[in-house]
Amino acid sequence: MQLTLAIPALLAARFVAAIDFTDYDPQPGVQPEFKDFLNALVTPAENPTATTAYTDFFTPDGMQTTLSIHCVGAEAITRCKQRFLPVDGRMTLTHFPNTTFIADNNATATVYEAHGRIENDFKAGNCSQIYYKTQYTVLKTNQSIDAAPNLSTTPGQQVYWYHDYFVNPTGVPSNIPCDSLKA
Repeated sequence: MQLTLAIPALLAARFVAAIDFTDYDPQPGVQPEFKDFLNALVTPAENPTATTAYTDFFTPDGMQTTLSIHCVGAEAITRCKQRFLPVDGRMTLTHFPNTTFIADNNATATVYEAHGRIENDFKAGNCSQIYYKTQYTVLKTNQSIDAAPNLSTTPGQQVYWYHDYFVNPTGVPSNIPCDSLKA
């Protein structure tokens, strides 16, 4: 099923150069520290052999959801990741976040939203891309609407939900050539 192949695009990226911030466009209110946090969170998610380096960012009941695939807790997140991300290296992926903004903020968490694209580069020679919209629910250390969320780049159970709610197209490889291949 092609939908299940879209999951690696949201859970993994390139071994050499993970997330690419070339077109990163944080909107007013997004703390400068969020960029480093996003890099720290996504980089191990993009590594097919990483387990706790990624899941330690999540609370014990933390969630990773991609469209209708919902994984709760470290073991389930790891199983989902291992199920969809080829560990043999036949495919690498790169996240390219662009527009990033705060979707919600309350006394316990801040929800960031990033829109972007993911390039799926297959060793066999095909490079295609998909587009995504993802929300990251990051908990706060101090319970106050004015408090900053825990944007530490060290995993500390600060992510409650990593929610890829939009993926288009849903199949990988897609019929959209990678932007990086355009002259």
